[in-house]
Amino acid sequence: MNSPWLINLQRPLKSKKIDQNISVDVGIVGAGIAGITTAYCLSRSGMSVAVLEDGYVGSGETGRTTAHITHALDNRYYNIEKNHGPEGARLAAESHTAAIDFIENTVKKEAINCAFERLDGFLFLDNTDTKISLEKELKAVQKAGLSNVKMIEESPLKSADISPCLCFPNQAQFQPLQYLTDIVESVLNDKVQIFTRTHAQEIRKENNESIIKTSNGYRVTTQNIVLATNAPIVDNVSKIYDKQTAYRTYVIANRIQKNSVPLALYWDTGNQKWRDKVKPYHYVRIQKTDKNYDLLIVGGEDHMTGSSLIKRDYESKFKKLELWMKKIFSARWPLVYKWSGQVMEPSDGVAFIGLNPGKDENIYIATGDSGNGITHGTIAGIILSDLIQGKKNSWADLYNPAREIK
Repeated sequence: MNSPWLINLQRPLKSKKIDQNISVDVGIVGAGIAGITTAYCLSRSGMSVAVLEDGYVGSGETGRTTAHITHALDNRYYNIEKNHGPEGARLAAESHTAAIDFIENTVKKEAINCAFERLDGFLFLDNTDTKISLEKELKAVQKAGLSNVKMIEESPLKSADISPCLCFPNQAQFQPLQYLTDIVESVLNDKVQIFTRTHAQEIRKENNESIIKTSNGYRVTTQNIVLATNAPIVDNVSKIYDKQTAYRTYVIANRIQKNSVPLALYWDTGNQKWRDKVKPYHYVRIQKTDKNYDLLIVGGEDHMTGSSLIKRDYESKFKKLELWMKKIFSARWPLVYKWSGQVMEPSDGVAFIGLNPGKDENIYIATGDSGNGITHGTIAGIILSDLIQGKKNSWADLYNPAREIK
């Protein structure tokens, strides 16, 4: 089964398959949240932009997200503070908070009907964890500037006891594909072109120009290239793959009676006994529908991609999610969707956004989104558009792909 975002949402757009050689200021490979947000930000500058997408808008990892829009980071602020210092943790909190606001303001400005809404998020303990974990995170998030995060002794959930937990007020959720396709329609003009079903096969320098060559033989000549492809397709010298690890994550969606689960985002702290560095955790939200039921969306069971420790019985992953969901939420209606996605986990807990390390001074990347792809992708659009225009961005050093991993 596909994700609910990808079902019947590829409505006709003015995008098309590339059918001629073109020259633009910025060539973007990838039409997910990072690529489209970058194009949207650049569209305000007067630069000419071409976005090349192998599939359709949002049909990659953005179409597989559960669309939590949050500054509650799954890599934990106490780890980010350890790796990047107090100022790094503060900038992480500031940038993810700004990303939530950016999405909300864009929804209002462009009159996007994508079911955007603000709601609280609750971080609770996995049964392998202790309250010390929440206390450490509370101290770190408040030090990072998120002063409204509180420890609460009684969660809003009545179906299971998940107290105590941390409450992150004013988070958000939306329908991600509706958001992206409406943005595409708002920016398409003579300066911004979107080419779908167009595979970027090769990137090279030619007579001091950057060329993106497509699989059907056409060329995009450009001054700047943005690789917004979840994992960079150019890595001859950057060694960015030495700084992150690919993980597979799984999601199910279950029908539930309307208003049977308090509307919120929910996360647990993860299985502390798991052998991988990244502890698999559960993430949950409710998607409202216009029918007589809503969708309870539950994700988790992450593991390193290709790990020899994991049997290739993917159905067991969905079954474990279903059992956990029934334990915590007492959901009994049938599953209607199940899917999986690829998550790039940075070694130091922060995404890689900026110039691709190496000799090329005009190739930019966005990768290492971890479990916060919607906000990281939005941050990428803001940072990359600033860098391409020669503007200073206060978050750029934190996310610099060339940084050393401690």
